[in-house]
Amino acid sequence: MHQRSHLSTIALATLLSARLASAQAVDTVRMTLRWEVSEGKHPTADSLGRLSGVALDRAGVVYVSDLSDARVWVFDAAGRSLPAIGRKGRGPGEFGSPTGIAIGPDGRLYVRDAARVSRFVPDPSTGRLTRYEESFRGPAMADWQSTLATRFDSAGRLYYPSFNSMDRTARTGWFRIYTPAGILLDSLEVPSFPGAPSNTAWVRLDATGGRMLSGLNHVPFAPLPVWDVTPRGTLIVGDGKEYLLRETGSAGNVLREYRRAHAPERIPARERRDSLAALRLRLDSIAAPWSHVGGVPPDVRAARLPDVYPAYMAAYAAEDGRVWVRRWVPDGGARTVFDVFAPDGRFVAVVELPRNIATYPTPVLSLDDIVAVGIDGETGAHVILRFAVARRR
Repeated sequence: MHQRSHLSTIALATLLSARLASAQAVDTVRMTLRWEVSEGKHPTADSLGRLSGVALDRAGVVYVSDLSDARVWVFDAAGRSLPAIGRKGRGPGEFGSPTGIAIGPDGRLYVRDAARVSRFVPDPSTGRLTRYEESFRGPAMADWQSTLATRFDSAGRLYYPSFNSMDRTARTGWFRIYTPAGILLDSLEVPSFPGAPSNTAWVRLDATGGRMLSGLNHVPFAPLPVWDVTPRGTLIVGDGKEYLLRETGSAGNVLREYRRAHAPERIPARERRDSLAALRLRLDSIAAPWSHVGGVPPDVRAARLPDVYPAYMAAYAAEDGRVWVRRWVPDGGARTVFDVFAPDGRFVAVVELPRNIATYPTPVLSLDDIVAVGIDGETGAHVILRFAVARRR
């Protein structure tokens, strides 16, 4: 009797250990490149300008806003070019600088512009979201060049990002909340992050003006704050210094946390050396005294780079409520890696893409399908990438 009880205890312990190991196993979702719009591989690639947003409708049609070419490119589910939406202008269905496109819960395509938001509905003959319906005015002093995606909550309210503050340490910015018809309801403030870099660096050239200094507001590999809006109308925020993101309500109250064990990873010597050389070239290009320069922190002036990667690169709240945290990949990465969390904070899976995508514009993310903008490593041109599930490990 005692022996049978002992054997039963061992069997139970073995079973529990197996279940625990299974629960702790990381499910890796590997995606494959389904199609791309890039030079030499697609006839539309040479026409692409500065891409500023991507959207995917229920039929698998991809929409891509082009800030410089003032249109929305359209591709079918197989990646073939379809007639684009709009052109340069101020009339109905025309654009100045379209960006941050998204498809709302109502199935309409919303396109932010310099001073308004335009809405498109399905064309009766094609079913694509190309038929102009109407527009409404956006906020005064809109952050019209932002490539953050327009977000919607489950009630259909639209969240318009406004982050054009020169000093992000004082006030990060807001999401302006509108009805789909354009009535301003409220705002959702993103908290300030102590010690965060300025939004941009700049140099004063004369008494009347100056220019922005791209890439000099922080050193390469500096931990940077991240934020996004969930379909629950809450914020996902993190300072980038530790692997911890918080979901907060409108009053700033913490609702839940998203975290994983994170062992700091050293930046490879070659990648650090190349980044340092590029930073010094940008510093050498400043033809003005430091008294005329703003937004450049001491670490940049001293060309002092971190030794390890930050906890994460970016974070996004997907349309299904999952939270995607992008990790750093050594040597610039020929791939992209995400940690994916369920809306309740549980870790779900690692997702790997075989290509490096741009951090912004905001990609379309799901466990079945991903659409993103990439950057050609040789030319610096924008490319469009669509991925699908390959296999799980």
